[in-house]
Amino acid sequence: MPFCNLLGNEMAKAALQRMADQKTVPNTLLFSGPDGVGKSCFALKLAALLMGERHRAKILSGNHPDVHIYLPEGKGSLHPIDAMRKLIDEVGMPPFEAAVKVFIIHDAHQMLPASSNALLKTFEEPNLDSYIILLSDKPELLLPTIVSRCRRIPFFPIADALISDHLVQQHQKTSAEAERIALLSHGSIGKALQLMADSRNQKREILIELLTCDTQREYPRFLKLCTQLEETLQSESEEGEEGEEGGSVHKQVESLFEEILAWYRDLHFIREGAHSASLYYRDHEEELKLSSHGKIPSMEQMFERIETCQLALQRHSKLRVVLENLFLSFSS
Repeated sequence: MPFCNLLGNEMAKAALQRMADQKTVPNTLLFSGPDGVGKSCFALKLAALLMGERHRAKILSGNHPDVHIYLPEGKGSLHPIDAMRKLIDEVGMPPFEAAVKVFIIHDAHQMLPASSNALLKTFEEPNLDSYIILLSDKPELLLPTIVSRCRRIPFFPIADALISDHLVQQHQKTSAEAERIALLSHGSIGKALQLMADSRNQKREILIELLTCDTQREYPRFLKLCTQLEETLQSESEEGEEGEEGGSVHKQVESLFEEILAWYRDLHFIREGAHSASLYYRDHEEELKLSSHGKIPSMEQMFERIETCQLALQRHSKLRVVLENLFLSFSS
């Protein structure tokens, strides 16, 4: 079974395999579900099923001329209308090597209204040799006219046990490490792999320093750490953009805020006398115990403040300024 080595989402596997076996795959599909649960991997596997086994290696290596992948562009991470017009032109052309063409649109909800409207005619009268797969973790932001013309395949979070086993077997993590990462991944294998990388990189080290820094007594150091964290995150994002699915600043920032939330969650656990096995930052238990003696905002307050930070970033505030305001609010 082509999907057998993908984690979770057994219902999606069965539905796609059945449609492929019966040759009833719709020309327009919407893979909807949380970020990082494998939607893009499923799309590539489906492309291999549609094109045939001899095309599989080329598709999975990202070098097949009949598989067209569209990613959001620019600082706003949007799909410009020019890119969608290019897609429309490609749909009208014959395949190069295979019998069919496959178009995969990542973060389809990031299409501008004009871009979505430009695609409507293509969705209404699709070429029989073309398959368009939309990927989205926010399908409610798509135009209803687009959604209504797609066969929707829902995806769901992956069980923690599956993620943990994968990290142990494929990435040589200990059971304790794997369970800790799976806990914070919220069912996303993509997020789990990012967290695994963060656990050994410079960004996490700087964040720990920032979380344990006395903002009032060490104010110059605090400002320097905020700047270092911004620069490191930007550098990692640019390196990630060279990968298959990109490493957008948006996704990096989301991961950063989750790490911050995890720290304050752990502080509350420490105060309640929870066992160290339940801590995400169990390798920094001593620092947590020291920090737990101070004033700690409630988790409700934390979520509100993180939401304020995300809104400020959407308004193009600098990350270091947002972080400064966030941490200074804790000491006020």
